[in-house]
This record gives sequence, C-alpha cells and structure tokens, in this order.
Amino acid sequence: MTRRMLALYLALTALAALVAGVASGTPLGESCYFGAYLVICVLVTRSALARRRSKERFPWLYVACGQIAWLAGDTVYPVTTFVLHGTDDGVVEAALWTFGYLAYGAALVGMARRRAGRWLRPAVLDMLTLATAVTIVIWVAFISPFLADAAADPLGAYLYVMGPLGDIVILAGVLLLILSPGTRTGATRLLLLSAVLRIASDLGSSFIPSEDLGMGVGTAVILMSNAILVAAALHPGSEELTAAARRAPTLHPARIWFLGVALLTAPLVLFSRTGYAETERLMLFAATLITTGLVLARFASALRSLERAERQLSFQIRHDPLTGLANRAALSEALEASPPGSTLLYLDLDGFKAVNDSAGHGGGDAILQAVAQRLRAAVRDADTVARLGGDEFAVVLAGLGSGDAIRTADRILRDVAVPIEHEGAWYTVGASIGIAGTAGTDSGSAWRPAALLRAADTAMYRAKRMGRGRWILAEAA
Repeated sequence: MTRRMLALYLALTALAALVAGVASGTPLGESCYFGAYLVICVLVTRSALARRRSKERFPWLYVACGQIAWLAGDTVYPVTTFVLHGTDDGVVEAALWTFGYLAYGAALVGMARRRAGRWLRPAVLDMLTLATAVTIVIWVAFISPFLADAAADPLGAYLYVMGPLGDIVILAGVLLLILSPGTRTGATRLLLLSAVLRIASDLGSSFIPSEDLGMGVGTAVILMSNAILVAAALHPGSEELTAAARRAPTLHPARIWFLGVALLTAPLVLFSRTGYAETERLMLFAATLITTGLVLARFASALRSLERAERQLSFQIRHDPLTGLANRAALSEALEASPPGSTLLYLDLDGFKAVNDSAGHGGGDAILQAVAQRLRAAVRDADTVARLGGDEFAVVLAGLGSGDAIRTADRILRDVAVPIEHEGAWYTVGASIGIAGTAGTDSGSAWRPAALLRAADTAMYRAKRMGRGRWILAEAA
C-alpha cells in the first residue's frame, strides 16, 4: 500500500472510530464499530497471507488471529442477547479476548526474535527487568483491588483484571521489540503507537468517572489502536519489523537509568504505604530479588560482550584480515621476543601475479589463504607466521639456527609448490626465500627487527635473480 493510500485508510478509520465512540451503544455506533473492525480483520489477514517468506508471515498471522479473536469476543454479547435471546455469562468472551492478547504478544515476541537474532539475550534481560517493574505497578494499582471479589465472582473479577493482565503481555512484547536491535522507521512507530493506545484504553478507562463516557472513549481508542496496528502491516516498510539486525546493539546510557529505576520499583512500592497482605509483601520482596538478579545478569552479559569486542579488536590489530596470519606489527613483536639464535625466513611467491590475473581476485585470495595454511603446517606452534602484504610472507623460527632453518625452508618450498584447486581449476605457485639470523649474539644491529627484515628481503631478491624456487642465506651483518 502506498503512503497516500495508507493515510486515507487511517483517516477513514479515525472517522469510524469517532462515530463509534460518540454513538456508542446505538445502532449507528455499533454498525460503525463492527463494520470498521471487520475491514481491519480482512486487511491484516490479506497482508499476512500475501507475504512470501514464512519468517515474515507468521508474526502477522498471529496479529490476524488476535484481531479476529477480539472481534469475535465483541460480537458474542449482542449475538447472544439480541439475536438468540439468551443470556451471556461472559465465559466465551473471556476466552476469546484472552486468546487475542496472547496472540498479540506472540506476534511482538516473534518480530523481536527475528530482528535481534543472536543478539536477543540482552534484550530479553532488559525486557524482563522493565516488565517486572511495570507488572508490580499494574498489580498494585489495577489488579490487587479486585482480588477480594475473586472468591465470590471469579469470572467477573477476571473480566475486570483481564485488560491489565493482557497489557502486561503486550508491554513485554513491545519492550522486547524496542530493546532489540534493528531499523525503526514508520512501521515500527505505528506498531508501538498501536500498543500504547491499547494499554492506555485498558488502564485509563478506570479513571473516567462516567461509565457511558468511559465506554465511548474506550470504544474509539480500541478501534483506532487496531486500525493503526493494521497500518503497520500495510506500511511500505513493514519488513523492517521482521528483518534481522546487521550490527550488534550497544548499551545506551538511558537504558542503564531505566534499569536502575526498575530495580528500585518494588522497594518503593513496598514502602510507599502500609496495609499490604502478607502474600503481597512476599511478592514484592520476590520481585526485588528477581529484578536484582536480572540487572546483575544484564551487566555481566554487557561485560562479556565488551571483553569479546576487545579480544576481537586486539586480534584485528595484530592479524591480517584475509589469512588470519600475524601482520607486520605482530611480526616485529615476535622478533623482539625471540631468543638469540633464532632465524627469519622472508618469502615471496613466484608466479602469483600471472595466476591472480587468470583466476581473478577471488582465486588470488584463495591461493593466499591456502599458502597461509601450508606455512602454518610447516612450522612449530612456537614459531610465528606473518603476511607482510601482497604475496610476501615471513616466518620467525624461534631458537632455530641456520641448519634447522634450511630444512624448514626446503619443506616450505615443497609444500608451496603443490598445486592449489579453486573452482575446478588447478593453479601452481612457487616461492623464493631469504634466510637471515644471528650467530648466538644477544645484541647488535644484526638482531634488530628492521635489520633482519632488510637482510632477509635482500637475500630473497637474490634468490629470485638466481632462478626462483630456492632459498638464499643472507650475508652476515
């Protein structure tokens, strides 16, 4: 649906909601309400079924099922009373409305799961913390006063508190969606506005002194909330609600303050007034323990994420992104830390440019990665293998003299020359190696990293001039 058509749809539903609210309880009001609601159910069902991928379809099918259940619950009383001339005990409406809240909450949770992906756990911890705090307030303000009537009229008490209980489910889904990473534009804002209106209708109607006025306002707001929810499904950018996030979320400073307020909610409610029953006191104490545990778990999760990011950044700073080998900076550190008598091998691949031109950059990268794996396999775990850039590599043989270094160089020449397969074709490269080291001294220019690299580099170019595919010992410094 285009944005212009969407605006027209919202304008018409707003007009229907206004008429339904003002004429609530009259045939005109009931006709506007049920007619508009039926159109809403048809549109959201069509929108859900029209989605090609199941990952996008199922959350909106939950929304459609919830809307149909709410509409069916609203029609039970007039059909039973005025059409069938029977009595309505409220059981069917309670079941249908409860199913509608659960379906709505499941849709929000499903969207958040698909948006967050592997980053869902932090959002779940934050959601549980904030939802627990809000549940405490809703329980004390809207549910607890009706508990005394539950024994005498359990169904009537449930019908009174069903809205607040359902709002807790919706609120949990909304919080999870807000706290999950992902794009938030028009479709997300419409969905959040719909949820806010639904919660405001359920909780705010109790503050309206006139029953008729409360009924009219509630009817208009609920119908508009459902219309805006369907507008989110019809929005051109509705795919953002189920699209996976592309980057990891960050712990915004404002979220820390919200978690702190949530942590203090239960103690503040507990000490704000007296006269709580023992059961409610235990419940508030348990809520305090739960929120404390959730906040601690959230910060532990944030610290682990920070540590992983630091390790990843440290690895990226010291390693080549293509091959995973050490880079030039890490090679210099390895040379500084190596004991006297160690040896440096400086390698340059023979024939790599021609192979890279024929195989393309993808083939060239595959060849470099294969050579990197062979270099790792040819040396010990204590040795350091580095890529210096392009097709140049270096190996630090810690504690190995020239004799062992020559044997390692021969092994590397054989391993590198083995043909490499890429996308069904075979490619062959060679290597020229310069070998530089010390004769057991622990100081002097010969063992400085820069001097060793120059000496090994010079020896490598001598090997290339002498026919390639061989090693050359550097001249003594």
